[in-house]
Amino acid sequence: MTDQATFRIRERSGVPVVEVIGELDISNVDDLRSFLRELDVENTAAVIFDLEHISYLDSHGLQVLVELNQRLHTTRRQLLVVASRETPPGKLVRAANLHLALKLFESMDEALLSLPSR
Repeated sequence: MTDQATFRIRERSGVPVVEVIGELDISNVDDLRSFLRELDVENTAAVIFDLEHISYLDSHGLQVLVELNQRLHTTRRQLLVVASRETPPGKLVRAANLHLALKLFESMDEALLSLPSR
């Protein structure tokens, strides 16, 4: 792939949001794994992973979502994934049936509204 992905964490309503911009595939998935190892989840009940800015996603990227979901689950935290049905990442997540294992949302607002009031 051509567009090197960039990774960042921002905060929305006190919830960390992982944002990947560009292409996520076998060539950079280990960079994302390293980036996520630094993610501090001690003081949050949930993490949002925003797929809306990914222009290309393969099965290696999907595996990272599953790994992060498992990591958060073991510490009683939630992973909320924003992946609208119309985007290529959203279509892929659903085609792989990950909507059965992950909490998927059409928008950031929908994901935030699903969280209990703090």
